[in-house]
Amino acid sequence: MLKRNRLIYLIIFIFLISFVLAEEINKEGYKISKDHISQNLFEGAFLNEVIVFENLNSFPLNIKIFSSENLNNYLIFKENSLFLKPNAKTSFNFNLKGEKKGEVEGQIKISGDIVEKIPVKLKISEIVEEPYYFIETNLEKTQFNNHEDFQFSLLFNLINQKFMKEVNFTFYLFDSENNSIYLGSELKNISSSFKEIKTFKFPKEMLFGDYKLVTTATSGNEKVVSNSFFELTEYFLFIKLFGILPLWVIFSLLIFCFVIWLIFFLIKRKIKSGKKYSMELETNKLPKQNKEFLFLGKVAETRIKAYLEPERLKTHTIVAGATGGGKSISAQVIVEEALLQNTAVVVFDPTAQWSGMLRKCEDKKMLNYYSDFHLKPEDARAFPGNIRMVSNARELIDLEKYAHPGQIQIFAMNKLEPKDIDLFVANVIRGIFKSDPKETPELKLLIVFDEVHRLLAKFGGTGEGFLQIERACREFRKWGIGVMLVSQVLSDFVGEIKANINTELQMRTIEEGDLERIKTKYGDQFLKSLVKSEVGVGMLQNAEFNKGKPYFVNFRPILHNTRRLSDEVLEQYNSYNETVDQIEFEIETLEKKKVDVFDLKMELKLVKDKIMTGNFPVVDIYLQGLKPRLEKQWEKLGEKPPKLEKKLADLAEIKKSVEEARKAREEAEKTMKGEIKDGEKDIKEKKD
Repeated sequence: MLKRNRLIYLIIFIFLISFVLAEEINKEGYKISKDHISQNLFEGAFLNEVIVFENLNSFPLNIKIFSSENLNNYLIFKENSLFLKPNAKTSFNFNLKGEKKGEVEGQIKISGDIVEKIPVKLKISEIVEEPYYFIETNLEKTQFNNHEDFQFSLLFNLINQKFMKEVNFTFYLFDSENNSIYLGSELKNISSSFKEIKTFKFPKEMLFGDYKLVTTATSGNEKVVSNSFFELTEYFLFIKLFGILPLWVIFSLLIFCFVIWLIFFLIKRKIKSGKKYSMELETNKLPKQNKEFLFLGKVAETRIKAYLEPERLKTHTIVAGATGGGKSISAQVIVEEALLQNTAVVVFDPTAQWSGMLRKCEDKKMLNYYSDFHLKPEDARAFPGNIRMVSNARELIDLEKYAHPGQIQIFAMNKLEPKDIDLFVANVIRGIFKSDPKETPELKLLIVFDEVHRLLAKFGGTGEGFLQIERACREFRKWGIGVMLVSQVLSDFVGEIKANINTELQMRTIEEGDLERIKTKYGDQFLKSLVKSEVGVGMLQNAEFNKGKPYFVNFRPILHNTRRLSDEVLEQYNSYNETVDQIEFEIETLEKKKVDVFDLKMELKLVKDKIMTGNFPVVDIYLQGLKPRLEKQWEKLGEKPPKLEKKLADLAEIKKSVEEARKAREEAEKTMKGEIKDGEKDIKEKKD
């Protein structure tokens, strides 16, 4: 047996743990594992304590934990706050310290979403007993850097014992200001003395300086501690070569030189191979990254992200290009971004192709492009909205009813005869003017007319719809309504409405008129670039960007489905929408009869929401409950529910509106000619 003075020299402090059973605090919304803490320990000893908090709510809780002032030196908290997830448990670990002999009482105070006080009573005694064992730690060196493993040997000597059950080893680091850093712990059953190597990683937050390793072995009512000292130094990259420059600076200079050489090499090789897209870029004149801007993709052959300010949509956009050139994709990227910025979007779609926006992208080929634009497959998404089939060109459309922020409403015109599409577009725009919208400086609605070239005479159109669109481009902006035209050709539009459309996007085309216009306006190099452009790359031009010079944009992949919805699904949307329209009409009629329809309105809203997500089985369930309730209301009144009839515009009214658009064009042309003459006169006077 070792002598007493030998043991006292090896042992720094020992403490006796006296457990006093604590009951849990059980309140509505939460549980706390202990309602009080009472411990006996030796002077200078440490004891780990744990309080378990359980959140019984479906929402998170935030709490703060402090000790009463007289316990500040006895309770050591690693942190003072906890975040409790819904329906989850969280442990709060802290240390009790035998600061000095005697008894001390106080409280642990809990505040925030939980308000409690846990009484604490500590009794600290002098060390009086000899241990059954002792430990010793030996560091392999006295200096470590913060990027290497922290390794040391642990020697455990068992004295006059054959077996020890559940010996708990804990490892802490203390800096020169006695701040502790927890490394780890382990529990062992020991039958003989042993020696083993321990390895830990230095925590990233550790500062350079002198440290003390405190290793503690606890068994029953005994605790033995061993101390070792070392210095933590900086990583070798921060060592100064010849006392002048740190190694990281030297390595950085070498890497920088290599990067410069590599960039020079790549640029040189790029110049040799020749660029596909010819353009003069003024990068400081391009829209910069902004969370409120529309992310289009990248400037072609660069890593520069391409953006569009939402405000530019209010001054209208035209997207043109041949079939297969990426015209629809680029237009839909702009619409997706507008929806993500909470703009309401209404699309008039002759082919129902836009219906794919109601489902998320599952096209593997499209998903393969995501990583090129820092997108992930998880970013694929459907957009909230609805689709309605237009069956009569004179149908009155109340856009205010369908324009909801962040939602897309698609009016599919694929059931209309080609000649009727012209009439329907003219009718829709007439309805907007008749609704007398309020003026606003903000973009509140984006209207998309797809396949708009069909309105031109060369494609079989009457020109009436085109006249109305031209009028819309002149006047809609004051009401915060932006217009996007998607067409196979651009040159036929430019001559008449170019003054009212500020953003042009030309995708790859084979139209001679468009090719000649580009050659005349921008030169051969732009023409050659456009002709050989890849699918999804288009020439963007806006007077406010790049000093008015066009540049090429490689549009990002779409997030929604690349395929339109099947005719069967479109019919389901149509059927549900007709049912909802009838129910809504009945509810509005009941409300006029002073019937309380609040609950019916709420259920109808749920039906509309589920239709938007395409969750038709749930729609059926809601309708099964809503229809009988509606019928009972009519039975109570002793009346039959009225039938909703679609309202149709008078053909003469549509023609009258078209004539107004024609006169408005003539006035605009006169004004424009007058401005040109005045401008020429001013130039002549200045020359004279």
